[in-house]
Amino acid sequence: MKKILITSLIALFGCAATNAFAEIEPLTPAPVVSAPTSTLFLKPVSFRGVVGDVQVQVNLRPKADIEEGIEGEYFIFGNSNKILLAGEVEGDQLLLEESENGTNISGQWDGKIDGDAVAGLWTSADGSITKPFSLKAIALKQSAAPARAVKKVATSTNSK
Repeated sequence: MKKILITSLIALFGCAATNAFAEIEPLTPAPVVSAPTSTLFLKPVSFRGVVGDVQVQVNLRPKADIEEGIEGEYFIFGNSNKILLAGEVEGDQLLLEESENGTNISGQWDGKIDGDAVAGLWTSADGSITKPFSLKAIALKQSAAPARAVKKVATSTNSK
């Protein structure tokens, strides 16, 4: 292929092309380097923290097709209303849209992931209000059922 190309160039441009193109090496594709993606969102995760000065809990999980992003909800402590969230993780960036009514966007979250924490800026849908947010992943308590099962096994072993 290289000889055919050089021969064609010589025919088109004359002998000067011979020296100019004789040293050309074939191009090799550059390796694909993907941005680091947080494994934090590969399974459901809950966060607690603040938006402005308001205490919140955020629950996020991957969508059925992980390529479609993440979804979840959050609530403000002392308020039972859940606000829906949907968005994506791009490298160390968390981008979410929220909806108070399930239809219209009521705010946006733009955060940076750092280990098991996320911090950034919440912005109202019209852009008139911005508040910093800071969230930290929490470990949820396990169901009491396994503890009772272990206790029952321990009791039955001790009685023998």
